[in-house]
Amino acid sequence: MKCYCAVVVLLALAVFGQSSFAAQVSYRDYKVYSINVDSVEKHTVLKRWQDVKGVDFWDRAGYRVMIHPSLQEAFERFLSVNQFSYERIIEDVEATIEAERKYDQEYRRRKAVSGRATVDFEHFWTNAEINEYLDELAQTFPNLVRVETIGTTHLGRPIKSITISTNNGVAGSKPVVFIDGGIHAREWAGVMSVIYLIHELVEHSSSYADMLNKDYVIVPVANPDGYEFSHTDNRMWRKNRFPATILCTGIDLNRNWDYMWAFSSNACSDSYAGETAFSELETQALNRVMQQYGSNIALYLAVHTYGDMILYPYGYAWPFIPVTNQAAHIALGEQARDAVSAVGGPRYVVGNSAEILYTATGCSDDYAAGVIGARYAYTLELTGGGSNGFDLPASQISAVATQTFQIFRTMANNA
Repeated sequence: MKCYCAVVVLLALAVFGQSSFAAQVSYRDYKVYSINVDSVEKHTVLKRWQDVKGVDFWDRAGYRVMIHPSLQEAFERFLSVNQFSYERIIEDVEATIEAERKYDQEYRRRKAVSGRATVDFEHFWTNAEINEYLDELAQTFPNLVRVETIGTTHLGRPIKSITISTNNGVAGSKPVVFIDGGIHAREWAGVMSVIYLIHELVEHSSSYADMLNKDYVIVPVANPDGYEFSHTDNRMWRKNRFPATILCTGIDLNRNWDYMWAFSSNACSDSYAGETAFSELETQALNRVMQQYGSNIALYLAVHTYGDMILYPYGYAWPFIPVTNQAAHIALGEQARDAVSAVGGPRYVVGNSAEILYTATGCSDDYAAGVIGARYAYTLELTGGGSNGFDLPASQISAVATQTFQIFRTMANNA
């Protein structure tokens, strides 16, 4: 692996500078429930809790739900009355966050003392580390890589893309694979899996001639403000940081796309869609780049965590409306599923998001298929970890990233 000396400074600042964890939101005594939802009717009943303050649906299906201590008695009573079977899988969310935080601090202390700054997948990278790495790649591999700032967030952070192409880093002469990660701030494992893909394609390009028959346009952190906030203030933050109202901050960027967008009245909801479609600087930036390549995008992947799912459009209606090449989407998804299983990964579920889970409007994969005309479009819900949630232990980053790489490789080669 290459050595990137700029990272030494970043690690030293993180260890010896002012602690970035001083103002962290506490989730002391919050519990996470795993709920058996065995019918559409029960799912509808459970969703009554979705916009209740102090309730956080952790996965797209809503089968794992984090509950504020003051609501736990009422929530358990609701589950019993409505005959849901359930178990508490995390007794104290703050304890898992503290363990993650302690590991990161110890990791950075070891790195700063040793003076080594090799690229590794033993910790969750910050915005600064990711941007430094992208810039170093552009300098080191100018015939393969181009890094651009495609937009700026509400708080002034750059939204960076990396283009990987054997045509001197200029995409478009070949079919394009467009990938974004981190549109939901707390989904760190998805970001790291995308960074691993970049690392492999660029630093070990000679091993992936098969994949480089296509061009890659990748936005590893589509929500820099939210991603930073989830590192410094609130580990469970999902949205961006635009002030939606005086009292509530953030727009769900994966409900803000201009395809079957729907107004949502609760600005405090974690799935608040914004005042209008494409109201947000982040989705505007992504859209500009996607429009640039248009139907030359052979494959669009929105990388999320978690749930072990490979989901294809459309997800905005029930009964669901499939993409015109539904059979091809299913076949490619199953190829990717089998590739992950072959290296010891989990067995992913392949299907339409509205059929497997529930309807959702204004989503990026629907937009990629319905407006951009991407040949294939998917949302990947990668595997969970730790307590089967967002708290993937850093020790498992490498395993999840290498497994996810098999999805990327299989899909890119066959799209």
